[in-house]
Amino acid sequence: MANRLFLVLFVCFGAFFSCSDARIFDDVRKFDNNEWNQNNTIEFVVNVPDTLTAYDIYVHIRNDNMYEYSNLWLFIETTSPVGVSMRDTVEFILADDSGHWLGKGLGSVNSLLIPYKLNIRFPNRGIYRFNLQQAMRKETVHGMKDIGLRVQEHQ
Repeated sequence: MANRLFLVLFVCFGAFFSCSDARIFDDVRKFDNNEWNQNNTIEFVVNVPDTLTAYDIYVHIRNDNMYEYSNLWLFIETTSPVGVSMRDTVEFILADDSGHWLGKGLGSVNSLLIPYKLNIRFPNRGIYRFNLQQAMRKETVHGMKDIGLRVQEHQ
C-alpha cells in the first residue's frame, strides 16, 4: 500500500513540475484616456535566454467601440543585444468585413492576441528591445485601451 501511495505521489509531482509555462515575456501597457498618439512609442524589453529555441511573438491589442477603424498599422522596431535594429510596418486586422470585432469581447472592450512572428530564432542571447508606434494616418487614435507583447517558445 505504501508503494502505491509513493507511486501515485511521484506521478502527481512529476506531472505538476513537468508542466511549465512556455512564455519568456508577457506584458501589457495601458494608454491614458484610451488614446494613442504617434509620438508615444511603447517599449518592451525582452531577455532572450538562448539562440537554439524557436519562439513565437504576439501583439496583444485591446480596444473599445470608440476605435474607428477595422485595422491597426504599427511600426515595430526591434533592436538586438549587439545594437542591430530592424523596423517592420505591420497591419493588424481587428474587425471582419461586416465590422464585427475579431477576438474576445467583454461589453464594449475587445481583446485580440495576434501573431506577429512565428517559429523564429533570435541570432543572439540577451536583451532585445521592441518599440511599438502606431502608424495610422491620424496622429492620435481613440479607443485604444492597451497594447502588449508576448514572446513564448514555439508550440
